Amino acid sequence: MKKVLLILLLFPIATFAQMPKAEFESAVAILFGNDHQKAIATLENAQKKYPNTYTTYYMQAIMQYRDGDNNGAMMSQSNAIKANPKFAEGYDARAQLFEAKGMYEKAIADETRAIEINPLNPSYITNRIRYYFLNKQFKEALEDTKTRIKLDPTEYYAYYDAADFSKKIDPNADVDIYFKQLYAAKGIEKYRADLVHGRFMLYQSKFEEGRQKYEAAAAVAEQEFNAEDFHCFAITCYKTKIYDKAIVYYNKAINMAPQNVDYLNNLSAVYDTQLDMEMLKKNAQRTLDVDPNDGLANRYMAIGLANSGQLTLAKEYNDKANSIYEEQKK
Repeated sequence: MKKVLLILLLFPIATFAQMPKAEFESAVAILFGNDHQKAIATLENAQKKYPNTYTTYYMQAIMQYRDGDNNGAMMSQSNAIKANPKFAEGYDARAQLFEAKGMYEKAIADETRAIEINPLNPSYITNRIRYYFLNKQFKEALEDTKTRIKLDPTEYYAYYDAADFSKKIDPNADVDIYFKQLYAAKGIEKYRADLVHGRFMLYQSKFEEGRQKYEAAAAVAEQEFNAEDFHCFAITCYKTKIYDKAIVYYNKAINMAPQNVDYLNNLSAVYDTQLDMEMLKKNAQRTLDVDPNDGLANRYMAIGLANSGQLTLAKEYNDKANSIYEEQKK
């Protein structure tokens, strides 16, 4: 009788043993790492030690996603949720898979469940904001963004999002309140607030105001700018006809991201505006070296050649540009 009782006691432990949190987190880090063989071995070990558990299903989904099997990953995440209906990470991960399929309402539903389980996780709120945005639910996105700010007032781009969503809801909305909050928030350097505000002004086509904000940020922390900061600064200079500065900052952006064709083409636009055909040809070639099938770069090369008297060669580039644009319409 004692032997039977011992078996009954051990059986549930062997069947339902759960992976300790620290071991789970370490295993997931390996699965997201670059050593594929180690990732496979880690998953196989988990499947042997903790079969049919939510952690193992979750890990299996990661490997399936890495291998391009999104449907398999979706099924595994669903199994993880069935095994543990309070597993917030499972809902969050499945929401991202629904997003990839364009199923935004299902993504919102899953992310909402993750937030109900763990309402203080800012990444869950951020993900749902994205799904609301993609589903054009701007009022809901705005409310989540306000929550995001409350959870972490130092998340400076959340203030940009709040202003942007407000404008999408009502083009006449007064969004100054969000930027006042941004500048007043403790832990955010003023130059970062200026960068955020400058980008918002740029995308509201308020180029003079945007340029002033970028200039203020650059005066104290240009070394902290990333490529897109330089690019946006350059656009505001170009739009306000300060072409020499636009060239400087486009080149700073390109030096940080030399494969970015948009940056290169925007620099070509400056040379085209200045009627500097030699620099236009030089930069167009620089762009074509990155992507010979970029339609705009071919067009800029055609313009430079045509205005330099090389009409036959210009026609070849222009014809190629037309062909590329026609193909893109299909």
